[in-house]
Amino acid sequence: MSTDALPPPTNVPQMKKWPVLVGGALLALVVAGAVLRQRSDAQGAAGPTDSAARGTPYLDGDSIRFSKEFEARERLTYAAARDELLTPTLQVTGAVTYDARRVAAIGARIDGRIRTLAKVEGEDVKAGELMAELESVELGKAQAEVMKVRAREKVARLDEERERRLADAKVSPERDAQFAKANAEALTAERVAAEKSVEALGGTVDGELGILRLRAPLTGRIVESKVKRGETVEPSDTLFVVADLSKVWVELSVFERDLPAVRERDEVEIRLPSARQVAIKGTIAHVSEVIDPETRSAHVRVEVENAEKLLRPGLSVLGVIHASGPRESRLVVPRSAITRIDGKPTVFVQVGEGVVEPRQVDLGPEDTDDIAVLKGLKAGEKVVTGGVLALKAEVFR
Repeated sequence: MSTDALPPPTNVPQMKKWPVLVGGALLALVVAGAVLRQRSDAQGAAGPTDSAARGTPYLDGDSIRFSKEFEARERLTYAAARDELLTPTLQVTGAVTYDARRVAAIGARIDGRIRTLAKVEGEDVKAGELMAELESVELGKAQAEVMKVRAREKVARLDEERERRLADAKVSPERDAQFAKANAEALTAERVAAEKSVEALGGTVDGELGILRLRAPLTGRIVESKVKRGETVEPSDTLFVVADLSKVWVELSVFERDLPAVRERDEVEIRLPSARQVAIKGTIAHVSEVIDPETRSAHVRVEVENAEKLLRPGLSVLGVIHASGPRESRLVVPRSAITRIDGKPTVFVQVGEGVVEPRQVDLGPEDTDDIAVLKGLKAGEKVVTGGVLALKAEVFR
């Protein structure tokens, strides 16, 4: 058979269909992309409208828009920034300490050994109540010396009387009587000195020999006790600390720039770290005359009544000082207008009906109700004061 008689290849017509199929697929993709873009644009354009229809605030450039329904529902309120005389309220840290007039450290003042222990830490004591007994050789020697001097003084007084009688009877010279009197007076002085030595050691002249009785110098509670029965103690040891905690001091640190506004008798609120809602009132009793060169601050002492014993010495606290110092005219807004966005103080400024603008501000001194704005706001501009958190929550989620 010849080659010319063979049938033509069967795949030639199929190769001619490929350009038509590819072109149709590309056209379908273009149409589908256009439809998707139209839907996306339609959805994007409908976003603010839908948000407004639902009563939800939305960002419009640098502003926030919201409906009247949202404004009524969240009870948005406004206040104008104004110039006003501001008496600053200072918030400073501090610590509770003992009232120096209501605390006592009790030591032995001599070497000895604890014989009995009548009171321990945590117990209440009254002024003059026995706390411990101490055996002391040194005290025993001092008391014995008093006894010896007393005996010699007694003999000297009898001798003085005898010599005086003899001198008056012209039996002995006047000089002997005078000598006996001088000797008796010298021994009296020696006896007084010996008694004072016993008292200086903390003992009693007529007490049990060699026994020192430690007594509470004031009414209060034993807040520290570092002794036990049988223990040897030294004069430098503090055995007990007794304190009356019904009134304590709070030492606050106030920076030097704020000191001119602080005065004695200014009221202070002491807030506890565990219960910030609890405010214990006190009064400034003293403002230090010395500035700490390292911290650039001064100590301010506050006297606080502590009947409920909420304040414990050593406790860290926050002090809110209602200063009565010089008042300054400042641009102020209510404290409720201030919120923080990205950690920076911000206010919502009204720029139109249902439109506010979030604006960062620099803050200054503050008092109980208002806070000074140093930068970012002008007098007369209105800021949101009620519903701030709701507005912030809807937009800056």
